Formats: sequence, structure tokens, C-alpha cells
Amino acid sequence: MFLGEYERSLDEKCRVAIPVELRTGLGIGAVITRSFDNCLCIYPAARWEVLANALDDFPQVRSEARILARSLFGGAVPCDFDRQGRIVIPAFLREHAGISGEVVVVGVNSHVEVWSRAAWLQQKQRFEKESAQLAEALSLR
Repeated sequence: MFLGEYERSLDEKCRVAIPVELRTGLGIGAVITRSFDNCLCIYPAARWEVLANALDDFPQVRSEARILARSLFGGAVPCDFDRQGRIVIPAFLREHAGISGEVVVVGVNSHVEVWSRAAWLQQKQRFEKESAQLAEALSLR
């Protein structure tokens, strides 16, 4: 389970340090890709495989299935951690998430998200304001 919120900076080589608390659970074979939101998602290999298999089960004659597959797989790259636990975030992924300097790395149960600091602050304000209503709507109370 991935938990927590960590502020980091993108360095001059477009690398971000993934906190050891999250990196340990990601392990070898992790994948980073575009999210449906304005961020990036890092999946451990086992979770990525589950997601890939689920997408394979969608009928390819449906345009929605093809679009979703292109978005996730076309935007995916392996996470190769260096000795300091950093990963390089390619330009097309940085552009998707609006990442240029300060980032926030967030544990979200089954995966890790990487947000631009500005986008994360907006998202955080939203869920702080709406969390009770969302929990009620999802019957989590």
C-alpha cells in the first residue's frame, strides 16, 4: 500500500527522487504513464500487468478501448531508478502533467502519482472541500 505526500524538485536532468517509502513497494519493473487526471502514475510491475490484462479484455472494435490503450501504453515508460532513487521523466510526460520544477509525489493505495506542485495544491483544495460529499456519494461513511 502506498501512502503519503512528499515534496520534491525536478533536477536539471529532468529527474525526480522517489521517496524510499514508496520506491521500495514499486520495485523492479515499475512503469510511469499518463494519468486520467493532470498528473502521472507510477505502477508496480504486478499492478501494471493487471491493468494491461484488463485493457486486453476490452473489445478492440470499441473506439474507447483503443483510445484508452493508446493513452496508457503509448505514454508508458519503465522506471529505471538510479542509485539515489531518481527517475527521469521524459518531456512528453512532463508536458502532460505540467511539470517543470516543484513536484509532489503521492502514495495512492495501489500506485504512486507525480503532480506539479501547483496542480496538486488545486487538487488538494478540491478534495479538502468536497471529501465529505464524495464519501457520502460513494457510501464510505
